Amino acid sequence: MKFLFFRATPRGNIEEVEKHNPELMKICDLLQVKYTPEYEAYKIARDYFLKNDYDCLILATDDIVVEPYHLRLLIEDIKDIDVPIFSGMMNVDQEEYMDQWGNLNICPNLPSKNRRERSYEWYKRNTLPAQDIFQVSFAGFGLTAIRRDVVERFTFDTDSIYKGNGPASGASLDLVFCYNCQDKAYPIYVDQRIDMKHLRTSGTSQVGIREKEILLNNIKI
Repeated sequence: MKFLFFRATPRGNIEEVEKHNPELMKICDLLQVKYTPEYEAYKIARDYFLKNDYDCLILATDDIVVEPYHLRLLIEDIKDIDVPIFSGMMNVDQEEYMDQWGNLNICPNLPSKNRRERSYEWYKRNTLPAQDIFQVSFAGFGLTAIRRDVVERFTFDTDSIYKGNGPASGASLDLVFCYNCQDKAYPIYVDQRIDMKHLRTSGTSQVGIREKEILLNNIKI
């Protein structure tokens, strides 16, 4: 199987995240779309993926510390268990990393499509199922692997589509993706052994400050 690991990096300046890239690139191709609004970056990544012969698209935001063993374990899961979407997990808030009462970016149920009414039913470390691999309804893009047939079927949209507005006025691409999966009966599975640090408040957005860059394995394309 051939994998494309994609990161939208509007910041691209979190050292604890970036330092692992050389080792990650030894495992599979790494595509970075830097200094670009996320909705635009995800469109670029999806187009590149579909134009090439990859089997699976792996997503992670630019503030997650993905270490090589996380990526290797995810790829092992994909090869061993035939499901359309597989994901790791991470703390929601930076200060709650490894806190047993801290929120994780996965939910048993989907929150409202309406942003004003939206409330997430987060798993906490002390409420996780006993088994390592389990099904969820929502998984934020925390090292999330998506099979090619699913990528072909869905574009990456922001929640502004629920109000008929353009993508720039919305957010929550992961939520819209999970709703699409639910509507078309694509199950989402999480491996809780893939447990990553989310540096949510680190770094500074450089969208509009630096020129957009598209890099494949650190080479501009």
